[in-house]
Amino acid sequence: MGGALHHYGKDINRLQRLMDPLMVAGLFTLIVRSRGESLPTDLLFPPEIWILLLTSLLLPSGKLYQSYRQQSLWTLLRRLTISWMMVLNGLLVVAFAAKQSADFSRLDLGLWALLSWLLLISLHIGGRKLLRNQRSRGGNKRTVIFWGSPETAANFYRQLQDLPYLGLALLAWFQPPRHRSASLPQGMPSCSGGLDDLRRWLNRNDVDQIYFSYSTDEQLPMHEVIRFFGDTCKPVFYIPPWTQSSMRFNVEQLGNGFCISLWGQDDSIIDRKLKRLLDLTLAGSAVILLSPLLLVVGLLISLTSPGPILFYQDRYGLDGHRFKIYKFRTMRVTESGDTPGLKQAQRDDPRITPIGKLLRRWSIDELPQLLNVLNGSMSLVGPRPHAVDHNELYRRLIPGYMQRHLFKPGMTGLAQVEGWRGETAELEAMARRVEADLRYQREWSLNLDIKILLRTILHLRSPNAY
Repeated sequence: MGGALHHYGKDINRLQRLMDPLMVAGLFTLIVRSRGESLPTDLLFPPEIWILLLTSLLLPSGKLYQSYRQQSLWTLLRRLTISWMMVLNGLLVVAFAAKQSADFSRLDLGLWALLSWLLLISLHIGGRKLLRNQRSRGGNKRTVIFWGSPETAANFYRQLQDLPYLGLALLAWFQPPRHRSASLPQGMPSCSGGLDDLRRWLNRNDVDQIYFSYSTDEQLPMHEVIRFFGDTCKPVFYIPPWTQSSMRFNVEQLGNGFCISLWGQDDSIIDRKLKRLLDLTLAGSAVILLSPLLLVVGLLISLTSPGPILFYQDRYGLDGHRFKIYKFRTMRVTESGDTPGLKQAQRDDPRITPIGKLLRRWSIDELPQLLNVLNGSMSLVGPRPHAVDHNELYRRLIPGYMQRHLFKPGMTGLAQVEGWRGETAELEAMARRVEADLRYQREWSLNLDIKILLRTILHLRSPNAY
């Protein structure tokens, strides 16, 4: 197709906006009316009309019909599921308001709701998955050019090679003045010149999109670069060279200007209340069910080594406020969290007691944090809180590190189930952990919390826990 499909993208979206409600309503007729039973007549309109109205209004509000060429399909699945639940809730409200909810077959409605959801998944996610496979094989390509330093150009090319489903092919790249040459990835085209060469290239060649990355300097101010690319007749995308993987970009208008949200989160009182309800329900149940184990562990600790059963240490919590975290004591020492040069636990650490080694390997030492969850200082799932001294160290080394405290700390988190737990001997390991924490904040949902909890339970024993 050579990238021609994007010319019909809006038309395809319009067709899909029309077909989704029709197919869902048709499926309702096929399943619910197939038994030949008469349906309620006091709904003002037939049920199919209500289905058409609600799906036509609510599915587009879930951003299902925008491009997901460069977005995660998991995001699309989450949005589709939430939008479909909103449709079902809307239909339920209509049926209750008309006092007709008891006249429908629960089995038929449940089957219709499930099959409609699967149908929408197959159309939206399955269709995009097929399109991505086609792009990976060379179909529906879009040609692009890049302007920026050799380092940013090489990184841009690597991204295109690592993500073939984007369907972007680099034809040429150009660089600003006073940039030295750099080693390029294998297969990447060599530099085609500077800004003037780029202008001449555009006059002689055709391309679908232009990407550029640049930080202003005195020789070539940013406003001149913007003016240059604004004088082209192609879609232009700016890649800030100062970005971090932990950032999120939301553009908002402030008067006649624009501002970009780099870090932070969309706050929702309802979301926080739902998460708190989940924490109280599961943590309270766990304390009751595990109380015999907690008593046995406490007895073993007191009998095998001198010192307190529980270990308290200051950590940074929500919004950077300190709180005391509870753990079973697993070491012969009980150091304060802000002790200068505080050492992380290491493999074969002589400070760890024999029973402590077993407790840490199976994460049993973390169980007293259920009390932290119940008192509200922690959540079951969230960024793991670090010792205060470690916080003060890494906040100076990793951009955006303290942004992880915009979420309540957790007993487990996305970083832990992805393998970034235990000792962080190298800065890269901590940077990966922070990246996962901030990604969790961006993508948070109750479903994600439940998935993390299940993965944590299935992998209690970790080789990185010592």
